[in-house]
Order: sequence, then C-alpha cells, then structure tokens
Amino acid sequence: MGSGAWVLIAEDDFNFRDTLEDALVEDGHSVVRARNGAEALAAVDKLPRPALVLLDLHMPVMDGITFLHELRKRADPDDFEVIVMSAVVDPDQWSSKLPGVTRLLRKPFEIEEIQAAVAEFAERRPPRLPGGQASAR
Repeated sequence: MGSGAWVLIAEDDFNFRDTLEDALVEDGHSVVRARNGAEALAAVDKLPRPALVLLDLHMPVMDGITFLHELRKRADPDDFEVIVMSAVVDPDQWSSKLPGVTRLLRKPFEIEEIQAAVAEFAERRPPRLPGGQASAR
C-alpha cells in the first residue's frame, strides 16, 4: 500500500462519505466505509492496523458516541485514532468527553483539512506488516 493510511469513514450521508472516499483514495489511502456505528464496529475487525476512523456523531442504528465507547472496550483500542466530524458538536466543549478522539472537525469544513489530517496520521503511524513490524517506505 505504500505510505497511505487505512481509513474507516463512518458517515451516514452518502454524498459526503463518497466525496471523502474519493479524495482520500486519490491521495493513495485505502478506505472502508460504514453507514452507522454498528457497521463501523464490524468493519474495525477487517482493518489492518493502525487505522484512522473518521466518525460522524449523528448516525442511525448506532451513533458515534456509542461507537466510541464500544471501541474503547476492545483489547486493541490504541490501534485506532478517531477524528470526529460533526455539525452540532462544539470542539471546545466536547474535547474531553469523547474517549480516544484525537481531533474534532466542525462541519462544514474543507476536504483539504481531512486530507492533511490523514496524511499526518500516515506519516506518524505507518501501516504494520503481519507480526507488528512497520512497513518499509
């Protein structure tokens, strides 16, 4: 996969999810999509590690906050970093209330902001090969 990141997009808005995926794939990242928190939890087991989760908080079936709490119960929560994307959450008020979240982005935001965050994640946490070794660049 090179220097790209593995990214899970958990977002119920099809158009927004598709736009994010197109931009990230074009940048060389691998993307898995989920329409809600339950699908995202199921997808976590299929992702190589480490992985970045782009998470909407307001989704049907299972919301993003419930997803975060379920992710933190896993034996491997440190394998995942989470960026929350929300139109209603004020990052200053919620930063300490969302477990495992590294960044909060208030919608709407520029796609370039996500692209930069994913690129930074890919640089800082390169994919591991089986056995836990970092892949060569």
